[in-house]
Amino acid sequence: MASYRGIDVSNWSGYINWREVRDAGIEVAIIQASEGTFYRDPYLHEFYNGAKENGIKVGFYHFFNPGSSPTPSEQARYFVDTIRGLDSDLKLVLDLEQTGGLDNYEVTRQAIEFLEEVKNYSGLDVAVYTYTNFAQYNLYEGLGLSEYPLWIAQLSEGGPSPNPIWGNKYVAWQYSDTGRVRGINASTDLDLIYDGMFLDDREDIPKEQKQPQRIPGTRQEPSTQSGVIYYTVQEGDTLTSIAQKYDTTVHEITVTNSIVNPNLIYVGEVLKVYPGNRSIIKRKKVFTTTYIVQSGDTLTSIAIKFDTTVQAIAELNDLQNPNLIYVGEILKIPTNSRGNLSAPSSRHYIKTYIVQSGDTLTSIAKKFNTTADKIALLNNITNPNLIYPGQILKIETSINSSTRGYNFNTMYTVQKGDTLLGISRKLDVDYKELIQKNDITNQNLIYPGEVLKI
Repeated sequence: MASYRGIDVSNWSGYINWREVRDAGIEVAIIQASEGTFYRDPYLHEFYNGAKENGIKVGFYHFFNPGSSPTPSEQARYFVDTIRGLDSDLKLVLDLEQTGGLDNYEVTRQAIEFLEEVKNYSGLDVAVYTYTNFAQYNLYEGLGLSEYPLWIAQLSEGGPSPNPIWGNKYVAWQYSDTGRVRGINASTDLDLIYDGMFLDDREDIPKEQKQPQRIPGTRQEPSTQSGVIYYTVQEGDTLTSIAQKYDTTVHEITVTNSIVNPNLIYVGEVLKVYPGNRSIIKRKKVFTTTYIVQSGDTLTSIAIKFDTTVQAIAELNDLQNPNLIYVGEILKIPTNSRGNLSAPSSRHYIKTYIVQSGDTLTSIAKKFNTTADKIALLNNITNPNLIYPGQILKIETSINSSTRGYNFNTMYTVQKGDTLLGISRKLDVDYKELIQKNDITNQNLIYPGEVLKI
């Protein structure tokens, strides 16, 4: 069974130099597209373009929020709409790591509903991502979930342990969440991808010339908005001749495409070129923050708030229609050359907070200088009076808020079915650091109700 070196990435990965990633031997990248019906990863198109331009196979996943609202089918359509028009080499993935307080039967039923709707809505095959302990303790046998290919996470050298749903069968294995890959500054999830994870079950992915499957619809092509040209190097081309052809500079092209040796390009190589010397270098330097679109926002009002322009925000986020933004969308915001914002109180960041006994959305909102409505909207909470201890909430806060210095993730109460790996991923904390902070000698032995330092 052939295997391919893979990574999975999201906004947590930050800027990625995809040429270096390719040169490091990575063959496959699975990119987060969405979560629930409120979040689209702001790096989706940037990561997609970078991977594709460097010959890396691409897949997509959706982080699933079990519950009654939004429904699994609504989340499925949101996922497919997010990647509509993009080319996928891999099966579309359901990331199943949370129960949402539901029992095993209902979690499994909702997962299947999501998978079937993705298949019907996109016309493509699907797969499931989860970790071993979740498959062992939080899923229900007998509903047919085992019919869907499994991408399993387990940090071990000998391979994943069997589980009641899939047994020993899997088509991809995430074996590390602290990997180091050249071209990525952050810790990276490392995967082994097998043939069954690919659409059409290709036997030799790196050499295969088949076209990837395109999710039906029109892609939000960045060249439409930002004037980018993808140029295929021809016999006799040099960077100088290409730069002259498109009224730009050799330096601009080398930086944009992460070219180490400007005298070494090859026929068939695809270069990203910004004609008319429209400096992508400058655009890369000015991005320092993100903003979550609120009810009533327009790109004009956001641009005024951050002392920038509608065009700059639209180009940075690959927006085809600057009049079409939606509540909850996360936008990259350019700043001035000094990296300062004229409206520092509006610099918004996302943190997480673990609900404690006695908490209400109102009390949490006061603690973090926000509103209960904003927290409910960000976390897709339909009943603001119904939250529970141990629940993880996303909190939007500003750099100047009264919560500066507050430790958001101070303690966590272990829930049924939790594992240390699952907790570290859920809270985006280092797995080894979590073990050290809590003096854990047996990584496989934690119990519901145990309180961990985060």
